[in-house]
Amino acid sequence: MRASPAAQLPPSRLIELLAGAECLSRTRDLREIFRSTAETAMRFLEGGFCLLFAVRFTPPDLTVGLLGCCVSDGTDTYWDDVCDGHSWLPVDPLLANCLHTDFGHAIAHDGESWRIAFAVGALGQARWVLELHSARKPEAADLQAFGLFLRCFENQHHAWEYANLDTLTRLLNRKTFDDDFERLIAAAELAERARLEPQERRDTEHTFTQPCWLGVVDIDHFKKINDSFGHLFGDEVLLRVADLMRQSFRGHDKLFRFGGEEFVVMLRNVSEDHVNSIFDRFRQAVEEHDFPRVGQVRCSVGFSRIDPRLSPAELLGRADEALYYSKEHGRNQVNGFDELIMRGQLRVTTPAGQAQIQSDIDEIFL
Repeated sequence: MRASPAAQLPPSRLIELLAGAECLSRTRDLREIFRSTAETAMRFLEGGFCLLFAVRFTPPDLTVGLLGCCVSDGTDTYWDDVCDGHSWLPVDPLLANCLHTDFGHAIAHDGESWRIAFAVGALGQARWVLELHSARKPEAADLQAFGLFLRCFENQHHAWEYANLDTLTRLLNRKTFDDDFERLIAAAELAERARLEPQERRDTEHTFTQPCWLGVVDIDHFKKINDSFGHLFGDEVLLRVADLMRQSFRGHDKLFRFGGEEFVVMLRNVSEDHVNSIFDRFRQAVEEHDFPRVGQVRCSVGFSRIDPRLSPAELLGRADEALYYSKEHGRNQVNGFDELIMRGQLRVTTPAGQAQIQSDIDEIFL
C-alpha cells in the first residue's frame, strides 16, 4: 500500500503543517483565512513571496483576480490585501497547467527561484490559485502534503460562506452587519485622528484620512414587481441588483443584503466630493439595466457620513432618514443626510442629534 503524502514527511514537517491547519480552523474572518493560508504556505515551502488569486471562468476565457500577497523579509511574513475586485487577468501557462488537474499543482524554474502554483478546488471547479516563489525546489511529498492542507482552506472558506453570505444574492448577510459596522466606526475614528495630525506625518505614514460612509439602498416598488411578475422574477431582480452592486463598488467595500429588497453599503476612505457620485453611478447602473421580463427597475439611496461620536443606531438612522427622503420625494434618487440637513430639507428632532449637528456646523464655518 502506498503511503499518504503526510506519512512521508518527517515528524517536524508534519507538525508544522498541522499547526497551520489548526490555526486556520480557528479563523473566522475572511481576510484572516486568506492571510493564514498564505503565511502557512510561506513557512512550509520556504517562500520568498506568494500570491493568492480568485479564479473566474466565463467561457471561453479563464481569468484570475489578485486577492492579496504575502512577502517574507527573512524573519517574518507580511500579508497585504489587494481585493479591488475588478482587475481580472488572463492566466499564464503555469497557472493554466495547475488548473487542469484535480487539486493540482505545477512547478517551473524561474531565474534563481522556483515558481509553484496550486489549484484549490476540484477539476473544472477551482475557485482559487495560490502561487509561491521559493529559492528551494520543494520535494514531491511537500507539494502533495500542502495540497491536502489547501483542502482545509477550501473547507474553511465554505464554512465562512455558509455563516456570512445571503443564500440568494451571495452578498454579506444581516448577521454579519454589526461586527462590520463596529469596524467601520473604528476606521472612521482612526481617519478622523489622522486628519487632525500634521500634514508631514500623514504623508510619511501613508495614512488614510478620508471619511467612511454608510449607504442604504431600496428597490423602488419591489412589492409591485413581485405581485405583477411573481416571486421568481422578483428574486431575479434581487440577483441582478446584487451583481450591479459588485460591479459598481470597490472589491473591499462591504455590501449587504439587509432584508427583503433593502441593501447596505459600507465605504471607507472616500472624499465628501466623490461619495454622492459613487452612489449615483450605482443608481444609474440599475436604471439602465434591462431586467428579464420586468424591464426597467429603479432604486432609491440614502447615505450618511460615519461619525464615531454617534452610536450605531444613530448612524444607521441618519442613512435611513436620507433614504426615506429619497423615497418620499420621487424615488430613483440619491440623497446624503448631511446635505439634506444643510439645505434645511431634514430636521433632527432629538436634543442629542441637534447638538451634534450644531457642533458639525460650527466646525465647518467657525
